[in-house]
Amino acid sequence: MTQLYAIRNDGIKFKELDLTSMDIVDTAPEVIPMNDILGFHRNNTAMATWWVTPETDFIDIDDTPGGAIPEITLWTGGAGSSLVLSPKTYRYLGDLLQSYGEFLPVKVNDEIYYIFNCFILGEADDDKTVQDYVDGKAFGLKHIEFKESVKKHLLFKSTVDGCTTLFCGDQFKEITESFKLCGIIFDTNLVEVFD
Repeated sequence: MTQLYAIRNDGIKFKELDLTSMDIVDTAPEVIPMNDILGFHRNNTAMATWWVTPETDFIDIDDTPGGAIPEITLWTGGAGSSLVLSPKTYRYLGDLLQSYGEFLPVKVNDEIYYIFNCFILGEADDDKTVQDYVDGKAFGLKHIEFKESVKKHLLFKSTVDGCTTLFCGDQFKEITESFKLCGIIFDTNLVEVFD
C-alpha cells in the first residue's frame, strides 16, 4: 500500500487565512441550518451554489510577525480538512482536485484564492484504529489505519476523526512537491500529537 500522510500546515512561518466558517453563516441562505455550515466538513455540505465570495486577507499566526503567504495551506478556520489554494496552486492542481470536492473563491488583495472543500471519505480499518479513552469515554484517537480502498483517492478525510484532518498518499505529495508549493507538510503520523 502507498504511504499515507496527514496534511499539516508548515508551522508558524506562514500566515493563515483570516476567515472562519462562522463568517460564512451570514451569507448563507436561511434555509440552510447553521450547523450544516459550521459543521460543513463533517456533513459534506456543498456550498458552491450559494457561496458569496468573501474579501479577506492572510494574518500572522499567534502574533508571530513576518510569516509568508503560503501557496497551499489548510483552512484552519474551516476545521482543517479544507485547503486554501493560491491562484498559482489552483492553476496547477485545480483539474486534479475537481472530482474530489468543490472550489470556493475568496478574494485576497485583488487576487482570487480558492478554498477546496473535500467531499471524499476514506474508510478507516476499525480493527487497527485505536481510540483514546479518558474516564471510560472516547476522547480522540491514539492510532488510525485505513482500508486499502483509500489508495484510489488523491485526498480524503475520515469520519473516525470527525473529518478534521485531510489525508493523502504519495501521489498528492509528489505532485505538490514537484511544483514546489510551500505551506504544508506531509506527516506520516496520521494522528496529531500535541506536546
